[in-house]
Formats: sequence, structure tokens, C-alpha cells
Amino acid sequence: MNGKPVTLLTGAGSGIGRGFALAMAGLGSRVIVTDIDLASAESVAAEVTAAGGLAQARQFDVADGQAARSLVDELIDGYGRIDHLFANAGVLGPTALWEITPKDWDAVLGVNIKGAAIICQLVAAQMKEQRRGRIIVTASYNGVRVDKHVIPYRVSKAGLLMFSKCLSQVMAPYGVTVNAICPGVTLTPLQQTYAQALADQRGISLDNYLDERRSRIPMGELTTTADLNALARFLVSDEARLITGQSIAVDGGVMASS
Repeated sequence: MNGKPVTLLTGAGSGIGRGFALAMAGLGSRVIVTDIDLASAESVAAEVTAAGGLAQARQFDVADGQAARSLVDELIDGYGRIDHLFANAGVLGPTALWEITPKDWDAVLGVNIKGAAIICQLVAAQMKEQRRGRIIVTASYNGVRVDKHVIPYRVSKAGLLMFSKCLSQVMAPYGVTVNAICPGVTLTPLQQTYAQALADQRGISLDNYLDERRSRIPMGELTTTADLNALARFLVSDEARLITGQSIAVDGGVMASS
């Protein structure tokens, strides 16, 4: 296929998604930066452009199935291709079981599993026709690790891990790989807010809380977006053409110890 690769990213207005957008632009892709917050998406697109890349920003709520179809149709009409999909959008939800409402379940599962599945399904249909593509979902070690906190989040990430494996089998005959990246503790805005809330509950400083988190990581280090970007760049490369259906943790050994 001629022309620059087209990379679609959800939840790319900050944190891990922002890192993926910058990394893919650095590889020469035209990146479509989407986020529920348009201003955040535009800010990341501006960063890409300032660095010499090509980017467009779109406001996009992954929980809106019709919006997902419209977005994918627009990209296919405009570029005739989608080479990479990063299904990265996610929400955390309530921490304690007793705080969870039915609406919370709908919100977390609606974004983290249903929303991810819908955009993957729509893009996969295009990649099937192309007989080429890379789909990467942002999962979590929390999808396999049992704990009493953020239960809807854990359930949603467990579902996402299974979905990505199933999708990999559907897409394998068409030369399309599907993999899940499972970040470790990465100080994104979402994670920082969560960490601060837990630190406040315990009456300790954020630094003390993070020191405790590091002590529970076998390699003793937090994950950075640079760590995740390195894996993403490999997974979209030709060298990774036979790697599919995998859940790869970049977490210093946390998932392996679960």
C-alpha cells in the first residue's frame, strides 16, 4: 500500500495514549488522535505537528457505537486504509466495592470492554480487506491480579484480555496481529489521581505511597511511557509479524508474580 501508514488511537489526549501517538508519528505514521476531551486531543496533535509529524485530532467517545462507525468510515473514505489501531481509552471507576452503582458498572464496562470491542471490530473489518494491520489494546495486569480495589476495572480488563485473544484468532488468516500491552504502574494523570486518593485515605504522602508501590514490584521500578512505546514500536513492525494473541506486561514482573 502506498502513502504514509494511518494510525488511529483512542484515549490519546494524555498519558499512555499520548505516548503511543508520539511514538507512531516518529515512525512516519499519520496519526489520528482521538479523545473524549477534544482540547486534549488537539494538544497532542499539535505536539506531533511541532515535531514534524502528521496528525489530526477528533473528539470521540468510545462508548458511542454510532460515533465509532462514523469515525472509521471517515478515515476509510479519506485515506482508504487504517494500518494500526491503538484501543487505549479507559476509565478507572470507583475504588471500593460499597461505592459502586449500576451506572458505574455501565460506565466502566461501556468504555473499557464494550467500547474497545466495537472500535476493534470496525477497524478489523477494514484490515481484513487490506489483509494487513496491527491492533494493540491497552489492558492491565489488573486483568489477572485479584484484589479488593477497583473491581469493575479489573473485570473489564480481564474481559479485554480475552477479547483480544479471540480477535487474534479471527484475524490471523488475514495477516492482522492483535496483541494486548499490559502496563505496570505508570504515572499517567489517571494513575496519579488514583494514587493520590489512596494516599489521602491512608494519611500518607504521595511519595510514601509510591515508595510502597515500588517495594511490591519485583524489579522495584515504575513503568514509563518510554517503556511502553518501545514495545509498541516493535509490535507494529514487520519483525513482529507472527506475534499475535499475546498479553505482554511491561510491569517489572508484577503480572508474573500474580
